[in-house]
Amino acid sequence: MPLVSTRDHYSGTTLVSGETATSYDTNGLVPGVDTGCVGDLTVFIHGWDKKSSESDAEQAAREKCKHARDELTAAGYGGTVVGYTWDNDVGGGADYGWGEAQTVAQKNGAKLAQFLVDYKYRCPDSTVRLSSHSLGAQVLLSSLRSLNGSWFTDNGHEVRSTHLLGAAQDNEAPTQETTDTYNAIRDVVTGAFNYHSHEDDTLQWIYNSIEFDQALGETGYEDGNTPAPNYTEFDATSQVGSNHSGYLTNLSDEVVYHMENVSSYV
Repeated sequence: MPLVSTRDHYSGTTLVSGETATSYDTNGLVPGVDTGCVGDLTVFIHGWDKKSSESDAEQAAREKCKHARDELTAAGYGGTVVGYTWDNDVGGGADYGWGEAQTVAQKNGAKLAQFLVDYKYRCPDSTVRLSSHSLGAQVLLSSLRSLNGSWFTDNGHEVRSTHLLGAAQDNEAPTQETTDTYNAIRDVVTGAFNYHSHEDDTLQWIYNSIEFDQALGETGYEDGNTPAPNYTEFDATSQVGSNHSGYLTNLSDEVVYHMENVSSYV
């Protein structure tokens, strides 16, 4: 499948020689960069994964991207899914590398944003969407912040829809408490969707034990705060339960429905 990759761009949280804050690679199959434009393009961003080896982590990331493509296609999505694979296995120590992985995820936002700029420059009439699982949410939201006020928005481009699945992201992120992210969702995206499960014990462990906070993918946005006006929550507890890896398997029909009916939610 088409892949945009920034894997091996970082040693720990530091860019390696020859890479820049906005550089990215492809596998030769990516529309708008390697091949012609497509009518509707969704970039899927995988999450955190600590494997026994770097090659295992890379293979698992590719399989997750393929799984996303297959599930969305089976649910009726007629566009093209491009996988975005990044250094999700950096770091170690008491937090298993979680802190460093978050830093690299945030830094990848500028790289993903550059791909979207390049794509829309070559394919201005194409629809673009973003979907993520787990820590991929931090890549996605960081990319929106990079796009806001850039060539992308200055030229009237937008991300048609975003879909956060089990987001490993603080739950105040889409609200007015986090102004830059709130503004980016409001100004860059037509319709933003968040799918969460109150029984997601993986997010409970990470956010209660390591972050001393709560995750957007577990609770939805923080009570008492105001989310962006184009932001919609979907409580997936009954479908997903505690299965942090099961969002796409159980929710692809809902995701595709939201893709096809964005205007009904904004």
